[in-house]
Amino acid sequence: MRYAVRRRVLTLILIVVTGAAGIRDLPKFDYFFRVDRHLGWDLDVVCSSLHALSDGHDPYLESKPLPLPYPVIHVYLWKPLCAVSVSPLVYGIVFTLIAAASAILLWRIVPPMAFDRIAVLAAIFLSFNAFRWQLESGNAAIVELPLAVTSVVLLAARRYLWAAVFFGLLASLKLLPLFGAIAFLCLPESTRLRFQSFALAIGSFLIVQALNAILFSQWLPSYGAQLMGRMPGGSFYEPGGPGGAVLNEDTIDFVLGVFQRFGIGEPLPGIALACLGTGVACLTAMACARKTSERGELPPVAVVSLVVLTLWLFLFRQKPYGFETFVPFMIAAGYGIGRRAALYAIAASILVSGVIESRIVDVPFLSAYYQLIAAWVVVLMLQLSAIMHLRLGIYNQTKDKRSGLDVGGCAVADPGSP
Repeated sequence: MRYAVRRRVLTLILIVVTGAAGIRDLPKFDYFFRVDRHLGWDLDVVCSSLHALSDGHDPYLESKPLPLPYPVIHVYLWKPLCAVSVSPLVYGIVFTLIAAASAILLWRIVPPMAFDRIAVLAAIFLSFNAFRWQLESGNAAIVELPLAVTSVVLLAARRYLWAAVFFGLLASLKLLPLFGAIAFLCLPESTRLRFQSFALAIGSFLIVQALNAILFSQWLPSYGAQLMGRMPGGSFYEPGGPGGAVLNEDTIDFVLGVFQRFGIGEPLPGIALACLGTGVACLTAMACARKTSERGELPPVAVVSLVVLTLWLFLFRQKPYGFETFVPFMIAAGYGIGRRAALYAIAASILVSGVIESRIVDVPFLSAYYQLIAAWVVVLMLQLSAIMHLRLGIYNQTKDKRSGLDVGGCAVADPGSP
């Protein structure tokens, strides 16, 4: 009884502190009503590119105020967004509706309880402080969110092939997220189904790129030049660090920056990155291990989501609004492990980013990477939670009575399993 009371008190404190960290950002949304702030600069890029295309000009040379980073085919698909780009308040409402609809769709993979549904809404709007960056920038990557949500919902329903298709469509936008398609090779299913899912993810991505190349071949050289310029060392690459990490919070620049602050050069930073990658890969492998007679396994949606998150931690380009796409996979992985793991992960994604970004813990170098650090904390929490559940035999399977999906807890081991 005393333990239960103590746990409830600690949970209440965690909820209050997390809520305070989230509410801290609410006053910043007044910029939608101010005329002295220029917002929606990324949406301006898309719309200016459309104007250039309508005049027959190269959109990669005439987009303003920044170079266009997307395939032309996506620019035309985003044309309706330009109709609402006149006022930040208007496009902010549209973005909010897209995010809210995505959160409601995610309710299909969480227990049908009010607290969990509110937690999902909080995650979509507050985790990693990413949605506020979506609103400020007006970045068209907001369409990644419903695609990611659709992918995890289909994974939870064990419709792996369709989930892979939507994942490939998601990756066709920013390209680098395609590395996450490797996660489909880790599905706890037959080898044939794993390779089919992986092939469909790659295939749907390539179909979009092929259509873009066929329909807009005249702009393909400029598009290729843009992509090469955004590679590390390229003319458009935005390195991390206190001066630039607000534009790119990636693990590679973070590790290099830590060593540079101590005056340590190669090869130690490269060795450290290799050790970090190996270590986190081992933790993921332990968390996603197949079931045996002694232990269970994570449901497929949790396995794929956890591997996707792990792979995305090492992308060399992590824009602040891009962390919004982490959220559906964090929720799917968390509830696949167990309800408590999911709620703690959501709390950490809000609390860690809020504490570091607000400089309550005033370490300038860390503040420049506050979203990345929060993502690392969340992934490590999920990995360790899964390992503890599997190794300690804590299985807590939950079924959504409305949808019938397995949404929480590790699968129980079959005593007859080899």
